[in-house]
Amino acid sequence: MLADKRIAIVGLGKIGGTLARGLVQRRVVPAKNLAGSTAHEATAQEASKRYGIEVHTDNAKLVQGRDIVILAVKPQSMARVLEEIRSHTDPQQLVITLAAAITTRFVEEGLQQEISVVRAMPNTPCLVGQGMTVLCPGRFATPEHVEIAREIFAAVGRVEVIDNEELMDAVTGLSGSGPAYCYIMIESLAEGGVKVGLPRELATLLAAQSMLGAAQMVLETGEHPAKLKDAVTTPAGTTVDGLLELEAGGVRVSLIKAVDRATQKSKELSR
Repeated sequence: MLADKRIAIVGLGKIGGTLARGLVQRRVVPAKNLAGSTAHEATAQEASKRYGIEVHTDNAKLVQGRDIVILAVKPQSMARVLEEIRSHTDPQQLVITLAAAITTRFVEEGLQQEISVVRAMPNTPCLVGQGMTVLCPGRFATPEHVEIAREIFAAVGRVEVIDNEELMDAVTGLSGSGPAYCYIMIESLAEGGVKVGLPRELATLLAAQSMLGAAQMVLETGEHPAKLKDAVTTPAGTTVDGLLELEAGGVRVSLIKAVDRATQKSKELSR
């Protein structure tokens, strides 16, 4: 679906650069059909060498004549970027926005035309090909546009689609911010390992791989996490005592509150 599409990535930062690398390395898009932008000439030259693609510092020039425009810029930069490219985009293009808390309507209105927009919320594990991206179509996007966006983000991880854009704040609060919650859990588990005598490097490895393996079990078996937890928890064994300590510390409620608070913050930023 993407083989003949000409794609522009506005902003080759962490996520934009990761997309560029994933699309080229997995041969989803020929490098000659992909181009990006950075703010300065020096960084443009560096990015061009790193990703093997054409890189500009002029966003208006970048998007002109492209089939797909990916806006991988920070939320606070979005209004300025939309103004820069407005007169160089057209309704035949697909625009994909990655900026947290930026709605499809904001992009549509910023470009001042009935243009197809798909909103994407990827997370940072895209950097290692294990990302989670949720897509939501705007008013003028078709199912074909959504499938094109799905193919793009499948190059860096899993992809799901929702139709209710109001849920994107919850997506941001869970999977967008979720890796940070996991990192603090890995860090804490590793600290526990150090406390009971393990070398820090080994403790971190055990904690990280245990979390990775547990996540893979959920994804591959389709079992409810509670059922998988029970399978580890033998009667009068070590795990049940550990679980009791977690419950006493309120870890379950704390994680629920973390997702809820991050979701509310995303809603505040959207407004």
